[in-house]
Amino acid sequence: MKKVLITGSGGILGSELSNRLNELFDVLALPKSSRNNFLDITDFDMMYSIFKNFEPDFVINCAAFTNVDSCESNKQIARNVNVKGLMNLLKCMSKNSKMIHISSDYVFDGKNGNYKENDMKEPINYYGKTKLEADNLLMGSNSNYLIIRPNVLYSSNLNENHFLSWVVNSLKEKNEINVVNDQISNPVYVTDLVEVILSSLFVEYNGVYHFGSEDVISRYDFALLISRIFRLDRNLINPIKTSSLKQVAKRPKKSFLNCNKIVNDLKIDLYSSEYSLMRIYNS
Repeated sequence: MKKVLITGSGGILGSELSNRLNELFDVLALPKSSRNNFLDITDFDMMYSIFKNFEPDFVINCAAFTNVDSCESNKQIARNVNVKGLMNLLKCMSKNSKMIHISSDYVFDGKNGNYKENDMKEPINYYGKTKLEADNLLMGSNSNYLIIRPNVLYSSNLNENHFLSWVVNSLKEKNEINVVNDQISNPVYVTDLVEVILSSLFVEYNGVYHFGSEDVISRYDFALLISRIFRLDRNLINPIKTSSLKQVAKRPKKSFLNCNKIVNDLKIDLYSSEYSLMRIYNS
């Protein structure tokens, strides 16, 4: 049985990956912290010990410092986790192992949208800069790798912290929410991303791939769609501009990704946000 090491398994992607892959592989899934086991990917000695004992065939790196605003004020921590952490993983991996690394749409400036894998990368915040540096580090290594860039992850677990859970739980509690109408993406249902990653463990494909929904939608319209499918009050949702939030870090406005490459190369289907949300609601 092949061995898979998953970093950042406490997040919505890492946790679902752990559950799905446990059925088929020998999985070591370590969150960034827990009572018994934890993984600090910035600690090389810890990493080396784990790799020496487990000897993974695949490493799926979901670990990241993802608080975009905090990255601006904690640049050293952000770079240690997002760049140095990946560097440590690469140093510990055997030559026969494969790295699956989760990148971000924030490597782009968001001026045009519909970004292809080889389009110019011009991140406008420090989080995006660290993710781009990590991508370049991996592409410049001699490793067997796969980089997947998704955007706006959400899952069926409404107890986790993501956009869908925030909208649903807020509206259920009759709380008004302000949602930006000028940030546009193609949101990713985590379950579908997990299946793409799973297939990459059976079929040898490498390089960089974008993954998202079939449709392109603003955060505000996505929130309205959620309210309709989950039968919640849409009148509690107020459209606002990104500039009114006065956030520390700039956000790319049009960060939606062109996913033609993954569709054509891997022969997979993309699904609309409405279809994905209906699957969650019906389940």
